[in-house]
Amino acid sequence: MATLLPPQGTDFFRPFTRESLVEIERLEAESKKPVKVEEENEEAAPHPDLEAGKNLPMICGDPPPELLNTPLEDLDPFYKAQKTFIVISKGNTIYRFNAEPACYILSPFSLIRRGAIKILIHPYP
Repeated sequence: MATLLPPQGTDFFRPFTRESLVEIERLEAESKKPVKVEEENEEAAPHPDLEAGKNLPMICGDPPPELLNTPLEDLDPFYKAQKTFIVISKGNTIYRFNAEPACYILSPFSLIRRGAIKILIHPYP
């Protein structure tokens, strides 16, 4: 049985890029293909330690400082084929966002949307 947590170390923290979005769309299209009944595995569920609002598990280590408060590819394998990305705050809290355009006009790469995300996750005293 494969583990649900990512491997130990910080090299699995990858920035969310346009190529990441294209890969997610490709995986999403593959998952919509009809699957034979024999090939269906038991349904996967999100890993409870990687839920939004929780702290990053200790096994993942600390993300590099330059990747804090920036969109990253999702760490949870359950969300690999879904249009989501995560942002990890300075307190190592996980925030999960939808990668669809907000208000039908603001892509996840928009400076306005990135600024709004930074304001949203800012820890107030």
